[in-house]
Amino acid sequence: IALSILLLGSILYFAFSAPYLVAHIFMFSLLADTFVGAKANMESHAPIIGELTLVLLTGFAIVKFLYNFDKKQKFPSFIVSWIPFLLWALLVGLIIAIDRIKIISYWKDYYAGFLALCITFYSIKNKTQLKSLIYGIIIWGLILSFIEIKILVDLGGFATGFVALFIRKNLLSVGWGKSNYLASFYVIIIPLAIGYLFYTNSRRLKILITISLVIMVFATILTLSRGGILALAIALIILFSRVLKAKTLIPFAIILVIVSLVILLNPLTYVLFHGISTLDTSVSTFSRIGFYEEVWKAFLNNPITGVGVGNLNYYANFISVDSSPAAHNILLGALGEVGIVGTIFFIAIFGSLLRHAFSGFKNESNEAIRIFRWCIIASFIGGIMHSMVEPIFDGLQFSIMFWTIAGIYMRLDLLKVSDI
Repeated sequence: IALSILLLGSILYFAFSAPYLVAHIFMFSLLADTFVGAKANMESHAPIIGELTLVLLTGFAIVKFLYNFDKKQKFPSFIVSWIPFLLWALLVGLIIAIDRIKIISYWKDYYAGFLALCITFYSIKNKTQLKSLIYGIIIWGLILSFIEIKILVDLGGFATGFVALFIRKNLLSVGWGKSNYLASFYVIIIPLAIGYLFYTNSRRLKILITISLVIMVFATILTLSRGGILALAIALIILFSRVLKAKTLIPFAIILVIVSLVILLNPLTYVLFHGISTLDTSVSTFSRIGFYEEVWKAFLNNPITGVGVGNLNYYANFISVDSSPAAHNILLGALGEVGIVGTIFFIAIFGSLLRHAFSGFKNESNEAIRIFRWCIIASFIGGIMHSMVEPIFDGLQFSIMFWTIAGIYMRLDLLKVSDI
């Protein structure tokens, strides 16, 4: 831990003159935690490195803000909209919650998304820095895919791992999440990668991104996450509804053929589609319905304030106190945890994001960037759709990745500006 603090402190010192590096540090610190217990079907561990990085980057952001205090700072609405929610969730939660430690523990995950958005938006200054962060996100998704493959190999070989997945769903596990949670990252990274594939003119990059997409699609299927697959399918349908034109037809056909081969030749496809076809009778569906009822009761008993973030399990008979407090639905969870007032603040965050996103798309004059913008909008929608059945936004890792992509979107205008 001491060496990690020394290393991160040294990197932050050099990053002070190049703050965009901090966004990379934030993202890849999450992967460092995956190597702490990346095994099959193991219980999650606390993301020590990610949380340590969050503390250090908070200090970095404060120092950087004070350093530039005499300069004019712009605070757009998609950043300002966070403040009421963060204050309400923390202060009200500390007053009314049964477990105040959990308030801080779960509140910090939302705060991490806000910090990731601010760091990304304010630190990227030119096209090169913007592209480096886009590459970083695609590489991040690739590394996560290889970690999944390694877990299968550790089961006794690749073939043995496949057999294990046939027998048992939700088998993959890293230090901070299992299969369903891992799938959520591909829902937002794959559309972004497709967008950059259409944007770039580099043949070498097109080949590399295509290979990356194949690996990430394969890794998505390995998770056997029905919610993740459906959310990704919705995102891709939205994506191609606007992107598919004459000049994008060939790249689209290539992607379609490759992805189709990956899906059709993958023996796990049968397991996945069988799970989707029996969704209405599955145990996970009924367990969610049961918890939805409990969360709704908690909201009705505490309609204004909610019960506090991370405290839902104290009001639910459906699960034990030691079980996960997530509602598996972003809106219902917000109502139960922060009440009507907090939910309005929470919805305002996403409303502001989507308003800026669609406005940027509508006003974009460069056709290549316009396509890229729409692909990222599809990424946003896919992530939000997945959150209707999975607790992903109250996870530290997904929160950081989603809002980092949001920060990238808000800086896409830099692609039209020369670095010179």
